[in-house]
Amino acid sequence: MVTLGVPQIHDYNPGIAASGLFWTIRVPDNAVRVNGQATAATYGLDNVSLFDYPNVETALAGVPGGPAVASFDFTWAATGKPFKARDTSQKFAGIYRLAKSTIEWEARSSGFAFQSDPARTSTTIYSAIGRERNGIFYS
Repeated sequence: MVTLGVPQIHDYNPGIAASGLFWTIRVPDNAVRVNGQATAATYGLDNVSLFDYPNVETALAGVPGGPAVASFDFTWAATGKPFKARDTSQKFAGIYRLAKSTIEWEARSSGFAFQSDPARTSTTIYSAIGRERNGIFYS
C-alpha cells in the first residue's frame, strides 16, 4: 500500500469494536480540558493501549495487530477574533477563533518506536477552537 507516495509500515489504532465502531476509544474526562470561554484547550493521554498494524487495509480487514502504546499532548490557544459557522443541512453551528496549536506524540511497539519533535517546535498551518452545537443538540 502506498499512501501519498510513502509506503505505510505502521497504523496505530485501537481496533474495531464488536459494534463496528472503529478507531475510537473512551477517554477519561480529565484527558480533555477546555477553559470556560473556549479559548484554550488541552488533550493528552499517556500509554494508551493500541494495536500496530502494517497498514490501514490490514487493520480494516480485522487481521490481528501487534500490541503498542501511544502518548500525546495537544494544545490550542485562541489568537483571532470570533467567527461563526453554520450549516443547516449538516446540522451544526458554532462560534470559533483561529488558534495556535501544538502537538507532541510518541508510540512504541515491538521493535519500533517513534517520537515527534517537542511540542514547542510545532508550526500551526490552520487551527481553530470554539463551541459547536451539532446532532441532537443543533436545534
